[in-house]
Amino acid sequence: MDNTATIASLEGLGFPEALRWRKDELWFSDMFRGTVISWNPKGSSAVRLSQSQGGPEMPGGLGWTTEGDLLVVDCLEKKVLMLDHQGRVSTYADLSDLTDYPLNDMHIDLDGTAWVGGYGFDPDNQAPVSSPIFRISPSGEITVSESRFVFPNGCERQGSTIAVAETFADRVSFFDDQMRVTKSYKCPEGSGPDGLSFGPDGLLFVASAFTGEINCFSEDGSRKLFYKLETSQGDEGGAKGVFDCAVHPTENQIAFSSACLDEGYAKDNNTGRITLVSL
Repeated sequence: MDNTATIASLEGLGFPEALRWRKDELWFSDMFRGTVISWNPKGSSAVRLSQSQGGPEMPGGLGWTTEGDLLVVDCLEKKVLMLDHQGRVSTYADLSDLTDYPLNDMHIDLDGTAWVGGYGFDPDNQAPVSSPIFRISPSGEITVSESRFVFPNGCERQGSTIAVAETFADRVSFFDDQMRVTKSYKCPEGSGPDGLSFGPDGLLFVASAFTGEINCFSEDGSRKLFYKLETSQGDEGGAKGVFDCAVHPTENQIAFSSACLDEGYAKDNNTGRITLVSL
């Protein structure tokens, strides 16, 4: 944790989530500003999709089809949208009949298979309830997992399994292509695991939303603290959380997003930030 060095940062964001590296750019959803943005840490950022262009009011998970078209989770409408090469936005998959609650993050395999999680309950007013993962085949067939997860959030594949953060269970679980849970890692109580990303040597970096940390798990499930936000009583809007992280595919670097934990304040103020640090 003490050896990390900040390489670059992007500030003035609302609530950045779903960090995805694509070549030398980091793509992400600004959930509270209704935009999908790409950022070159050595250059500038650009809005790739906005609500005024037909994008979601609250975008979530991101990914790409095998043809290179952008897929974006429309959290509130419970759909996955596609932005094609001609700039046209269309519905790629409609999951609104399968859940009463918003969708959330998404992972897309190299063959185009998409894995989507959702809230499963209202975290502001209801006790945690487990919910499924939705698999969308490249041909559009939707499968609902028998396995259940508590607020399935950030997810990413490594080999034959996919890791998914269960935010309100303080747990990271792994499931196979038959959507069966194979193992789980316990996170610190009250940490709220959110986004996650695999790094070198099978290490799994997990953003802890409620404690402003990034924890690192080895393949045997042992854990160590990699990074913790510095906080002070004078921080604007109060404490900040770390909501996602993404290890660069070729450089020894990791990007992470942070914002005010008070979501009401974060919706009205640009407390969001993305930071790129060395591993």
